[in-house]
Amino acid sequence: MASPEVRPGSIPDDFTVWAGSDLHGQLGAVEELLRQAGLADEAGNWSALPRTALVVCGDIVDRGPDSVGLVRRLARLREQAGRADGIVVLLEGNHEAQVLGGLDDQPMVWRAFIEFGGGATLASAGLGPSEWGPGASPRDVARRVEALAPDLVPSLWTFAPYARWRDVLFVHGGPVPGVQSLLAFERGAARLWIRDGFFASADPFPDGPSWATYREAGIRRVVFGHTPVTEPTLYQDGRALNVDTWRGGRVTLARLEPGRTLGEAGFLSAPAEPRAVADAPVSRELIGELDRTLPGIIDAWLDARWPSSRSDVHTSRSAR
Repeated sequence: MASPEVRPGSIPDDFTVWAGSDLHGQLGAVEELLRQAGLADEAGNWSALPRTALVVCGDIVDRGPDSVGLVRRLARLREQAGRADGIVVLLEGNHEAQVLGGLDDQPMVWRAFIEFGGGATLASAGLGPSEWGPGASPRDVARRVEALAPDLVPSLWTFAPYARWRDVLFVHGGPVPGVQSLLAFERGAARLWIRDGFFASADPFPDGPSWATYREAGIRRVVFGHTPVTEPTLYQDGRALNVDTWRGGRVTLARLEPGRTLGEAGFLSAPAEPRAVADAPVSRELIGELDRTLPGIIDAWLDARWPSSRSDVHTSRSAR
């Protein structure tokens, strides 16, 4: 989760935007896509044309072969792009929240972190499986991560809550119905876990009453991830684009240009490597329970961590 000082990303209207989500440690596939898109050169340095942005809609970590390496690569590109009339925005996803909350000894968050591929992030930091297995102390694991990959946790705290470009919202899970303000949306963790409460809602986005906050803020389209699909998929009558193609075993970048619809986006994709650490065998019922309960747990944890900066943003917690 972003610290309260990290503001939402803002991309000028005339930029071309490349967007992806749920990269899950797939450093090799991402490097290939960055080269194909002209965003990085063979040495991995930012090489895009001026007025180009890259937005990653969260879940950079866990499951895949090199989460730490991917975080480092994208953080370096973010610095380089800022010096070259470009923008890289890294957004937080539920897996970033699970790393941060789990390593801060939040029991249910730790459970989700370990059961949903978090061991791959720990392995990429240099830990062995015995160090995070049954009975492991999250505090001890956190100390080992700090010793072996001291930049990982500080980097994750810099990921932004969402980004905007023209009338497009980039976010991990999606907009949350019924929120009273964009600040409440920004500071509530429900945007990281929401699924069909957004993209399968019978209340049309953005014109239905549930979405008034976004409509009044000029948001009419959404690019998101979190719920895996086989290929990039449009929802909400073409106003929402899911670019999490994990179910198809691929990593995808979408090219969005000013004046074009989401249905006119171009796509590049590359095959993902096998998971370094598989998810634990869990039921759909447990996944649904975690989707419902983890946002509130994360919100309470962050309220305790930064009480003065979050005292006025509780309205989004029960809106799903």
